[in-house]
Amino acid sequence: MSTVALVIFLKNSHIVLVNCVTTIFIEGGYVIPVRPRYKIIRDGAVVVEDDRIVFVGKLDEAKRKYHSDIVIKARRHVIVPGFVNAHCHLFQSILKNIGIDMELVSWLRTSIHPTLTSFHDEDFYIAAKWGLIENIKSGVTSIIENHYGPRGHEDVIKALIESRMRAVLARGIYEVNVLIDILKETPEQALSHVESLVKKYHGYNGRLMIAVAPMHPYNASVELLLKAKELSDKYNLIYHTHTAESKKDQELVIQLHGESDVKLLYELGILGPKYHAVHAVNVSPEEIKYIAETGAHVIHNPESNMYLGSGIAPIPEYLSEGVNVALGTDGAGSNNNNDMIEAMRFAVLLHRAARSHPSIITAWDALEMATINGAKALGLEREIGSLEPGKKADITIIKLDAPHTTPVHDPLGAIVYCANEQDVDTVIVNGDILMLERQVLVFDEEKVKDEARKTAEKILDRAREEFNIKFPFEKYIE
Repeated sequence: MSTVALVIFLKNSHIVLVNCVTTIFIEGGYVIPVRPRYKIIRDGAVVVEDDRIVFVGKLDEAKRKYHSDIVIKARRHVIVPGFVNAHCHLFQSILKNIGIDMELVSWLRTSIHPTLTSFHDEDFYIAAKWGLIENIKSGVTSIIENHYGPRGHEDVIKALIESRMRAVLARGIYEVNVLIDILKETPEQALSHVESLVKKYHGYNGRLMIAVAPMHPYNASVELLLKAKELSDKYNLIYHTHTAESKKDQELVIQLHGESDVKLLYELGILGPKYHAVHAVNVSPEEIKYIAETGAHVIHNPESNMYLGSGIAPIPEYLSEGVNVALGTDGAGSNNNNDMIEAMRFAVLLHRAARSHPSIITAWDALEMATINGAKALGLEREIGSLEPGKKADITIIKLDAPHTTPVHDPLGAIVYCANEQDVDTVIVNGDILMLERQVLVFDEEKVKDEARKTAEKILDRAREEFNIKFPFEKYIE
């Protein structure tokens, strides 16, 4: 049976590929292992046995040493570690472009929160599936899904499990400074629910983790921030929070707490190796040192920051201070896609333009942010994030044979500066093939697309009726 026929059979009968084969042989093309840095293998190969990488090197050597149950031909392709999308809001995957040309807080209060409260439980499931399809098709193998509000978490988790991706459900919490009451929760209510999710799902199938995630310091009392830290310490959970995202949210946090959020979090003892400072845009030099000193991670979302006019995160300073910087797309409502290749490109070009410096952030920096740095933020750098024997087989294969990527002189440059998500060909997680030759195998893409379109229309209709609002785009569409 051929590779493609085997995979189609598996898709239709819902059987996991690695239960039928033991060795996947990816042959030809370039291999960028990420570790060591500045190494690209021409005419390379990666060999997978069950869920682990067993060989990374030259194709000729691989053919001498290994047999293959399944062969993926990768000539004119680049083989890289699977991308880690370190910050995403999957429900927004069906809310693209509903609130254009607005700053963060206004955008949240007039476009995102009204639609969020108009979701039914099954809508979260459909939106999550659609967002996961988009992530897979852009080469993402691990995702931090920051789902907020009191509803829909189990529905999102169901989609995460079905996707077979590596995932973190960062359970978002709003307590104060939210205009829609249904989104508000007490610390006791929210953290009790987080703990129940931890007991039920943390570590599920070896791929799913739960994180605690107060949404912003201006949405949380000191009590909530500290109790979330206690829960993080108790279960060794990631603490994932929007931090210093915009000037407006800094005004709100100062009104509530009397000081900026990074300084507040530092003084409360919350910053640390499990803390994710999502965005970390509007910070002082002193606050950069707080983040570096405590070993906290920064999650950079360049496209969202540009789209909402939130500012430019001081990524060069973070890197020079030794801070681990991972990369995210943020929600599709404030990015308008879930394309990690595009996120890498903007992570380079934004800072070069802002600093008038052609190499202040390099293509290598961007690839590391999207791979090994994301793995570090997950606490999984010994398992994923680079192509090395013994690591988990989380692999993305990118085809570089289109007009916009041809000819290929520098494979890394071709990925970061020429390619887009349409060039991602094959995605493997834990030895399972999730997408082969652009065909997603874990979901029925056309069916989910149709569901997503219909669901989005229903949600906007409910929001219009309940909140008596018009969305910005309705001003000029007749």
